[in-house]
Amino acid sequence: MVQVLLKDIRLQGCHGVFEGEERWATTFRLNLVIDLKNDPPYVALDNTVDYSKVFEIVKSSFSIREQLLENIANRIYTNLIHQFEQILSVEISIIKEDPPIQNFSGEVGVVFKKTVES
Repeated sequence: MVQVLLKDIRLQGCHGVFEGEERWATTFRLNLVIDLKNDPPYVALDNTVDYSKVFEIVKSSFSIREQLLENIANRIYTNLIHQFEQILSVEISIIKEDPPIQNFSGEVGVVFKKTVES
């Protein structure tokens, strides 16, 4: 199996449920692992997934404000499988680098995994 990987994409967004998160953008880090249906050899870009188009889908999907990261991940997944028939499954992690949680040091986020239904 071949996987397409986009790692450590950094985007700014106003996502979250806490007061102020709808006004002040914070940094998020996204990772995607896309499993392909097709086996090698890959002789043309049409046989695989164009990661520059994946990045555009991620940016566009991420730009719509959501309170919950789970909804952003689902939107990215849905937009990807509608664009690329070669996708078997997708794993997306979205990490909020500096969450507004009192006395918390670290990162929070979600991991979304889904296989395309036949």
